Order: sequence, then structure tokens, then C-alpha cells
Amino acid sequence: PFIHQITLNGPKGEAVRVRALFDDGAMVAAMCTSVFDKVKHRLGNWSPSEKKLRMVNGSIVNSDAKWLGIIEVGGVRVKGEFEVFNSGGGWAFLFGKPLLQSFKAEHDYKTDSIRISDNSQSATIYN
Repeated sequence: PFIHQITLNGPKGEAVRVRALFDDGAMVAAMCTSVFDKVKHRLGNWSPSEKKLRMVNGSIVNSDAKWLGIIEVGGVRVKGEFEVFNSGGGWAFLFGKPLLQSFKAEHDYKTDSIRISDNSQSATIYN
């Protein structure tokens, strides 16, 4: 798996750092409920979610909350959002396809790196 630290920027300048699992097969970005419960007071900008998420095994899981704000990876910052649900300990943060698209990510499997960019800068992160 490709794992890298990301930073979620709270409304009062808080920087919440979390290890993210990058997964281009995941159709959602998400934070595990256990992690969210520890950092939600620093994040702000979160609200209840009505979204239902289909897991790989076909089960349906209710999202506990959603968050919208600035996400930073390797110095590149974009506006993004994620849902919150219990991963069962599988990951702290799931960096799925919507965020990969927002960061204009290009995964180079040969070098095990991901090139990301916003409108003004780019960076390459390594696993």
C-alpha cells in the first residue's frame, strides 16, 4: 500500500496531521471514526452526513460526518472533503479517487511515487 502523511488545515490555523492510505480504487475519501473523534474539535467545518457508503464486500455503512476544508500533501494544498466512518482499524485516513483527482495525482508504479499539483505548484511524494 502507498502510505503518506497529509495535513488537514482547521479554520483557526490548526494543522491536523494523519497517515493516509492512498487508494485509487476507493470511490470516496474518508477518515476513521476513531481518529475523527480525537481531532474533530481542531478541524471545525464538519457537519452530519446522510451519505451511505458501499463497502468492497457489498455492505452498506452510514457515514457519521463529513468535512470540507484545505488538505495539504507535500506542500501542495487543495480544497477537499471526506466522509467519516469506522474502518475497523484498517486505516486512519483513506485518500481515495476524489482527492487523487483534486490533487491531479499521477501514480508512477515503477518508482512507487505520486506526482501531485495544484494551480501553482507541484510535488512528488514517495512511499
